[in-house]
This record gives sequence, C-alpha cells and structure tokens, in this order.
Amino acid sequence: MKPKQLMRLYLDECRLHVGILTEALTEARQWQPFTPDSVEHMLKEQIRVLDQVAYRFAKLQDSMGQKILPAILELGQEPITPNATFAEKLNWLERMGALPSAEEWKKLRVARNAIAHEYPDDPELRASAINSFMDCAMRLGMIHEFVIAYLQKHFPEICKGTSDDV
Repeated sequence: MKPKQLMRLYLDECRLHVGILTEALTEARQWQPFTPDSVEHMLKEQIRVLDQVAYRFAKLQDSMGQKILPAILELGQEPITPNATFAEKLNWLERMGALPSAEEWKKLRVARNAIAHEYPDDPELRASAINSFMDCAMRLGMIHEFVIAYLQKHFPEICKGTSDDV
C-alpha cells in the first residue's frame, strides 16, 4: 500500500479513537472535579467511562505516535536519519510545524503511565491523578486537531475523502 493510502487508514483509525474519547470525556465532565470523597464512592458507570477515557487515550496516542507522526516525516521526505530516536523525531516534527510541542507529547506519555497506578490507599492522590489525566486527554484531542490541520494544509490530497476532511 502506498504511503498516502496508509495515511488515510491511519487518519480513520485515529478518528474512531478521538470520537469515542470525546464522548467519554463529555460524559465524565459531569463528575469533575474528582475529589477524594468522589473517588472513594465511584459508581461502576463512572469507572467504565474513566476506563474508556484511559483506553482511547492510549490507543490514540499509540496510533498517532507509531503511525501518523512517522508517516508525516515520510510523506514530507524529511532528511531525518533512519536510526533517529523517537524524541529526535518529535523535535523534528515540532520544527516542521506538524506538532505543537515535542515536550508536551512527552508529558502526555508520562501522564498515561501515571494513570496506570491505582493509589488504593490515597484517595487524594487518586483524585488528583484522575483530574490531571482528564486534562491531558483533552489536550491530546487538541494535538490531534493540530496535526490534522497540518495535514490539511500540507497534504490536502490525503485528507480529501477521509472522515477528517473539513
């Protein structure tokens, strides 16, 4: 499959994750901010929604990081070495204007790892982690929009006919 065809598939995959993530975030907003008391008395429905946020966040970040962002470098025929680290690729994408901030992307990765901890004996820490993660999930959605805008500007032929076409 050609790089442009692959990119269209990747865009549709990300669109699915963004759509479900956005729905889950919208539903979870009614419970924010989370407090030590609210995390101690969470309903199963709330846990399911937060699990959906965490799952779709991870899927979106993986799809973007492993597929979309490397494909942008390939499509742009950027002269980055094949053995460049992911951090170097992120910095390159930021310089190109395809990513708003390489450092922010790294922070979102840290947030993703932090939410994996349950903190069963510390409801205050758990509430803080959930609130912070919710902010990060919203920010990842904005980064996705930024990347889509970059693609629409620099590779409009790829975005035509995809679900991300505006």
